[in-house]
Amino acid sequence: MLLHILDTLQYNKDLQSLGKILNELPESVILSAQVHNQWFSPQFSLMAAKNWAMALNESDINTWLEAVKPSNEIKQVGIIMAGNIPFVGLHDLLSVLASGNKALVKLSSTDEILMKFIIKSLIEINPSYAQKIEIVERLNSADMVIATGSDNSARYFDYYFRDKKTLIRKNRTSIAILTGNESKEQLEALADDIYMYYGMGCRNVTHLLMPKTIDLHAFYTALDKYINHVNHHKFYNNYMYHKSILLMNLTKHYDNGFMIFQEKDELNAPLATLNYHYYENDNDILQYIDKYKDQLQCIVSGHPAVKEGIPYGTSQSPALWHYADNINTLAFLNN
Repeated sequence: MLLHILDTLQYNKDLQSLGKILNELPESVILSAQVHNQWFSPQFSLMAAKNWAMALNESDINTWLEAVKPSNEIKQVGIIMAGNIPFVGLHDLLSVLASGNKALVKLSSTDEILMKFIIKSLIEINPSYAQKIEIVERLNSADMVIATGSDNSARYFDYYFRDKKTLIRKNRTSIAILTGNESKEQLEALADDIYMYYGMGCRNVTHLLMPKTIDLHAFYTALDKYINHVNHHKFYNNYMYHKSILLMNLTKHYDNGFMIFQEKDELNAPLATLNYHYYENDNDILQYIDKYKDQLQCIVSGHPAVKEGIPYGTSQSPALWHYADNINTLAFLNN
């Protein structure tokens, strides 16, 4: 047990060192990531790095590592990483290392630059990680597998890794519940929950629940802080595509010049669009949450009826113990 405690202390120091590196993410890495994947704009790669730097502080790392149990056997854990937003696979990598196991990393083709920088940085911090992290193309030798993808890819993972212990993540999204009494600052913070990473993460809000008395003008004005999204050609192409379809079909919608808003109950909204619907009472809200509870990652809200709500503007800044799909990765690895 003493050896485990000493390893944990060293790991804490290593993660703090990684946080300092991420806080000063080299411009060359940021620009290379953008060339490789145009969705990884310098603004958002830097923002993701800063969020990780804040998370990797001594106190939070200690709190997170309290869930780690010493292992009698080192396992090889395969990680199939997603690449929808910058550093999205980092938490799984750090979790496997925290569990004392070896990580077999299958990188996403869209996030090779940043994750290779992370692995290189960890080995420079502590050369022992060269024996604990291996970039692979196949996971045949893995004892356990953590895979992140779509609902379709999840079915493939279930079949392909049917003989292994797996943690397989599917499509998730987030919602926001407004009271109509939000301040300008809260609405601008909500814009971060919607637009950061161009809305491509599971923690991005794709659906709003609102009272009919809400002042939509204040909401639309708050969103203008991300009006420059219209200058990103991939985002703009999505916006124009959905706009054209709605116009041709004479479908009612709202348009703020860079995003489409539709009143519909559907949870998920295509890129560059946002769904919303009005609620009558608290019961309407709770029923909607219960209906989609297995598809929700975050609920952004200050509504008193929503106990699991998180503050506006915080969906993209999770703590180390906030797990994807709300499944405790360390618990999976411990078992």
